[in-house]
Amino acid sequence: MVLIAGVALVISMIAAVLIVPFVRRIALAIGMVDKPDKDRKLHSSSIALGGGIAVLAGLLIGVAVAVSVAHSTLFAGVVNEWFGIEFSPEQLDRFNEQWLGLILAALAMLCVGLVDDIFVLRGRQKLLCQILIISALVGTGTVVDRVGLFGMELQLGSLAFPGTVLWLLICVNALNLIDGADGVATTTGFFISLGLAVISLHYGSTLGSLFAFALAGSLVGFLWFNKPPATIFLGDAGSMVIGLLVGVISVWSSVKESTLLASAPIAILAVPLIDSAAAITRRWLTGRSIYAADRAHLHHLLQRKYGHKKMLLIVAGLCSLATGLAIASAIFNAPLLAVVGFAGVICLLLVTRSFGYAECQLVAMKLSNLTHSMFSRPSGMQTSSDSRWLPLQGSGDWQMVWEPLVQMARINELSRVSIDLNLSSLHEGFHANWSDSTQPDRDSQASMRWPIIIRLPDSHVSLNVGTLTMVADADRTDLSERFSNVCSMLGQMEAQIHSVIAKLDREIISLQTSPQQVVPKPASLGRETHESESAVPASIATDPALTP
Repeated sequence: MVLIAGVALVISMIAAVLIVPFVRRIALAIGMVDKPDKDRKLHSSSIALGGGIAVLAGLLIGVAVAVSVAHSTLFAGVVNEWFGIEFSPEQLDRFNEQWLGLILAALAMLCVGLVDDIFVLRGRQKLLCQILIISALVGTGTVVDRVGLFGMELQLGSLAFPGTVLWLLICVNALNLIDGADGVATTTGFFISLGLAVISLHYGSTLGSLFAFALAGSLVGFLWFNKPPATIFLGDAGSMVIGLLVGVISVWSSVKESTLLASAPIAILAVPLIDSAAAITRRWLTGRSIYAADRAHLHHLLQRKYGHKKMLLIVAGLCSLATGLAIASAIFNAPLLAVVGFAGVICLLLVTRSFGYAECQLVAMKLSNLTHSMFSRPSGMQTSSDSRWLPLQGSGDWQMVWEPLVQMARINELSRVSIDLNLSSLHEGFHANWSDSTQPDRDSQASMRWPIIIRLPDSHVSLNVGTLTMVADADRTDLSERFSNVCSMLGQMEAQIHSVIAKLDREIISLQTSPQQVVPKPASLGRETHESESAVPASIATDPALTP
């Protein structure tokens, strides 16, 4: 069986290498490209999308060839004569309606991704399509009715269907979110598929192992063109298909049919799951939409701190750690090893303060706010206010923007003010909130949420860099006047933001003159760099909140 798996891996890799140039040429011809902008997409030129077509095509070709070889009498004779192994095609699982459903679902997910790559779907539209496709797939029989953890099983009962849909949605979007730098999603997907292939083979899911090995080979072939500097991206079409495939194979690689062994698959998916959990936590607690994009993902922070090549090596190392212990947990029937692998990845990132530390501080700040509100004295006895701020990313002195807002809130007797800044191109993020001691009841609160728009220097381009939220007592007759006073400060706020950016540039220029350090050009808003370049040195790029 190992030989058949090797055939699938090699053939899919060769097929992907041959198909990618054709896909890239067609994508460039029809304009299916990822264009650089002044905010998040900082590569120097338009890059072809649609890499998922080559990955899925390579996978299917590899599986088809491997299955054909397995049913060949010549192959069985060669294996028997050369290796002394009795091989029979019956050792390979039968191709049933579940596998057909997976292929059709992957093709449907590919189509949704291509539409998004070309026309750009809204987040909720894409999510709806994902739910419909996954629900149809689960309806063919791919249902997780038991969850195994620490050697125990939990019966899901009526939650089996929605639980399976949720797991596959998590897998699809976790791989999609981590696809933000050259080679990251491809490298991560390779280690995940390889780990699932070994586990599937160990548990006797031969066709699942074949698919996983073929996916790993196809990703290796695609990585030749996706490594920095990339000439083609996976696009949503590729990352969502990979997520769907690994999610389903993680279910089918179980010891018992239709049982998700939670420890091993979750550990194998540790890196994308941790990144996704941090992103959702960060966006939710700062009041952003969960669909809002930023450059605070795992790969972005690692790239800023270590450079692109080291970032890929670190991602590969983290995936290897999680995958290796997950495989060991399956082979030695020790679920705790998988948990150790998952926890080990988290600990390494937190101890080195490379990722996740700011999110932990954000959670702590929100819990502190909640505790303060729960145990505060009655409003008539309170005379103090509470101001909290947290630099989520970067080293900008954003208190220059925040402190005038707090003074303005006190003068105009507002109840609460919060600001959330997200300057993706500078890798800067800042969140702060201030609340007065006397908070009106929710029914008596008037709130205003104002987008912070700044104009780029020497440009007619405007960028949305954050939001300002204000809350006041609606029972006051001068409510409109107080809000008007706040809005009049927005022009001053833009000048303050540009002042912070200019200060960042001066710091970088001063480091450039230092003979001990070699640093890149100033990271002004709108500066275009390729994904594989580091726009700011590690000494500046590292979050001050992440620095010991």
